[in-house]
Amino acid sequence: MTGFLRRIPLILLVAVMVAAEADAAQSWDGTWAGGWENGDGIQIIITGDKAIGVGRGMDYPEVLRSDVSAEGSMLSFWWVGGDAFLQRTGDREATISLRERGRPVRTFTVKRD
Repeated sequence: MTGFLRRIPLILLVAVMVAAEADAAQSWDGTWAGGWENGDGIQIIITGDKAIGVGRGMDYPEVLRSDVSAEGSMLSFWWVGGDAFLQRTGDREATISLRERGRPVRTFTVKRD
């Protein structure tokens, strides 16, 4: 029994490390797209945790700014004429809140290709 008690701190350390790794923020890296069925189609190209391209129809406006939340579950980005906020709902799925000048706010699902 004494050997087992000595191993408890090691077992706890391993358990904490595994839990921390599982809780770590997932990468946004990749191409995310959706909303085509409602005429709001968008394609977002993300490298690391920065949006570097936004496709709106045949237009790819310049991304002015891109930020990820501290815990990594939300990505926000701005371009001339609009902005969007992505909230991760799964490994390959997120909800986007899309705002563009002269249009109402729209919310829909995007998926990573």
